[in-house]
Amino acid sequence: MAAYLFRYGFNEQLLDIYNGILEDGRDKLPYRMLTPEEFRSIFLVERRITIWASLEGVPVAFISASLPDENKKAYLSYIGVLPKHRKRGLGSALLRRLEQELFRTKTKAIETVFYDSVSLPWLIPGTTDGHPCAPGVPSGSSGEKLLLRNGYSEWCAQIAYYTPVNHYVIPRPIVNLESQLWDRGIEIIKYNPLLHNGLDTIFDRIGNPGWKKGVMANVHLPILVASDMNRDNYVIGYTGPLTQVREGDGIRGNFCGIGTDPAYRNLGIGKCLFARMCYEQSRYGATFMSLYTGETMSARKVYEAAGCRPVARFSNLRKINPDPEY
Repeated sequence: MAAYLFRYGFNEQLLDIYNGILEDGRDKLPYRMLTPEEFRSIFLVERRITIWASLEGVPVAFISASLPDENKKAYLSYIGVLPKHRKRGLGSALLRRLEQELFRTKTKAIETVFYDSVSLPWLIPGTTDGHPCAPGVPSGSSGEKLLLRNGYSEWCAQIAYYTPVNHYVIPRPIVNLESQLWDRGIEIIKYNPLLHNGLDTIFDRIGNPGWKKGVMANVHLPILVASDMNRDNYVIGYTGPLTQVREGDGIRGNFCGIGTDPAYRNLGIGKCLFARMCYEQSRYGATFMSLYTGETMSARKVYEAAGCRPVARFSNLRKINPDPEY
């Protein structure tokens, strides 16, 4: 290996590596180029380890990870080597140094997954619309291949979905499904605290109490619910709150979550809620929807029924601390 020097800590020049790899284009990575301010907000944060390599004083590669959480798992956020410095073992050398630092501090595992405290924004392939976070390492990328060669293995994968909604029309099968639900006394409608009851308990019923705080603190924003009119307009499903934010050149429709009471599942309520949300997001100014879910999750059928198409796959990789004590 050439006389590369390794350093620890943040360096403003690392942005040149990040954007330089994207500008080169040969990796076909979906990540969006970052401004200096964005780069600092992602990599110059607490509880983060960054290691970089330089040649003749110029940074040419770096790796960065979030330090272990309460579960003693660390999250690898990024590794990049400028193209002309590849095939020299530099990426593997950075990985080894990172692993040595983390594993000797009783880290149980290093993962690439959406639990990471930082988010790398990326662009939907073939568009200028963006998504705020990459939920893993892009499948098939040089980064994934590097990790696989160094003992990481895939334990899960995320599928990213996308659909334009600026002229969204609810698919006919969903319209028919809404009609069938109405005949059963179930209505898809905007939440009205004076009319509906049970929104505050839906999160425990669907097994995701973590969403409760984010939703109940924003009931002033539009929220869609499935309401059982036979039970005094009892909330049996929800999605929202509906917000819109610029991502790339488009306006992304955002929401906190979606769920259906287990007692009412297999009726198509989730499909109706999501399609109706796409329609409402359009009315509030959104131009597209993007999201991701696990490759084996049944939620994929919900998104596909509304017209969303898969646009990218992200691998969730893991390496376990080889020390049996951990």
